[in-house]
Amino acid sequence: MIDAEHLARLPARAENGLLHAFIECPKGNTHKIDLDKKLGIFRWAIELPQGLTFPANFGFIPATMAPDGDALDVMVLTGGPLPSGTLVDIRPVAVLRMEQEENGEMVRNDRLVGVPPLSQTFGEIERLDQLRPTMLWELGVFFEVYNRLINRKVEILEPGNEEDAAELAEKAIASKQDKNG
Repeated sequence: MIDAEHLARLPARAENGLLHAFIECPKGNTHKIDLDKKLGIFRWAIELPQGLTFPANFGFIPATMAPDGDALDVMVLTGGPLPSGTLVDIRPVAVLRMEQEENGEMVRNDRLVGVPPLSQTFGEIERLDQLRPTMLWELGVFFEVYNRLINRKVEILEPGNEEDAAELAEKAIASKQDKNG
């Protein structure tokens, strides 16, 4: 089981200094899957429209708190899907900056973009400018369509680079530590 108690013991960083990413939705998945922390199981959330799939592995960084109050969302770039429940060490390389409507107002809900150094496809990428030029645009288009599906307005902003990604992670780690005192 992967319940709140187990998740609370997962650190944001691995011993090697890389960030831990916990995968909820595999790349290529046609269904949104969420971890139900109370039950300790994965819960089906929604089916995507035909032809729409997750463009990267989607999950969160444990032991973090983003400005929206949830753990920091992460898109993990690999050559193939990672199973739900996988913990993978990643290097932050970019930020998909976005605002989404919550209770009638637009709020930031950025996604960290990371790569596992051992990935044969993306492992050597260390900076935003090493990604193919359309990568962040494609991730943004996915979130625009996904949010339209659930009747939520979203605006994709200019992407952040690897320094912005590292700063986003550090702030989310510090926010969680501050909350836990």
